[in-house]
Amino acid sequence: MTLPNAVTALITAQRLERVPADLPSAQARLSRAEDKLAAARRIATIDIEIAYVTAYDATRITVTAHMLSIGYRVRAIARAHEAVGTYAEAMISSPSAFEFQRMRRLRNKAEYDDIVIGQADLAADLGHAQAIVDVVRDAL
Repeated sequence: MTLPNAVTALITAQRLERVPADLPSAQARLSRAEDKLAAARRIATIDIEIAYVTAYDATRITVTAHMLSIGYRVRAIARAHEAVGTYAEAMISSPSAFEFQRMRRLRNKAEYDDIVIGQADLAADLGHAQAIVDVVRDAL
């Protein structure tokens, strides 16, 4: 498989590393992500910010499931989540994959800059999260 330049650059920069492809573990990870996404929808009626963080986590876990299915993982170093987003944009066949970095930045702003995530943000990004889950499920 020829990798897109963006993914090759992540490997060269040692932000992504080669591991044995593990489809059963990727499927288990995707199942965990689907559970988190369902939880985010339930939590949304109680706490929008926690629901958003949970939806973001579901999306990130979904992308890492895709990585694992083809034999890659993000290294646990600074900017790891950013690397997940770069991978998503290059490897996940959905317009929603291009929303991951924005979701990551919004989550960070809520965490560190005390911005308030609104219901509209949550609703839109739950849709993007679901779209990414659907594409990855089909790919696995």
